[in-house]
Amino acid sequence: MSSFRTRLMGNGLYFLSQVTRRTARYHVSGRHHFENSRADSTPTVWVAWHGMTMMLAGFVLQNYDPGSLVIMMPDDWRGEALSHWAHRLGATPWQMNLKGDPSMATARRLAAMLRLLREGRDAYITPDGPDGPAYKIKPGVAYLAQKSGATLLPVGAYTRHGHRLSRWDRYVVPYPFSRIAVVIGTPITVPSHVEFSEITEPLTDVLHRVTAQAAANYYEVVD
Repeated sequence: MSSFRTRLMGNGLYFLSQVTRRTARYHVSGRHHFENSRADSTPTVWVAWHGMTMMLAGFVLQNYDPGSLVIMMPDDWRGEALSHWAHRLGATPWQMNLKGDPSMATARRLAAMLRLLREGRDAYITPDGPDGPAYKIKPGVAYLAQKSGATLLPVGAYTRHGHRLSRWDRYVVPYPFSRIAVVIGTPITVPSHVEFSEITEPLTDVLHRVTAQAAANYYEVVD
């Protein structure tokens, strides 16, 4: 895809994100979990399902100085567009091969991200992206947390007023001035000696729980 088209797509995503960030009414539960996590000296990795990115990206970035949050994305044409989007939002884009490529280039890129986390950066990762299957966590997030000592911060979001794309992740684009319920779960400390499945399976359950709680909270709030 041409550079012009990827920049155009990135600008479009940025526009949508800005509309959401500036007009949405966020109702947040569990904010203290984030505050406690930030007060610790360990890095924080926000973890959410891929389809919630447009609901959550602006909210998460409100809590960071420019460049201090790393967003992982694929290293293909989508990543080029997303890099432009992330730069404009004030995040640090980090393109990675997310299809299990064992090449040295991928290993070096992963090692470089580990250094960023160890240096104190936080990250935002959608562990079932970029191509699914939906709600199936890939082991990369467990590896990063183990090797960097990062705390995983599960987060879910829900809005009724948004456009839901007919694709694998049911990606939600909130309408302007939507109310968005956000639930931040209890931070998860990752042991360094366990199998990845002992991290990804409980994390899957927690992400489903915070997502369901966000939907329940949404309908409990009266405008």
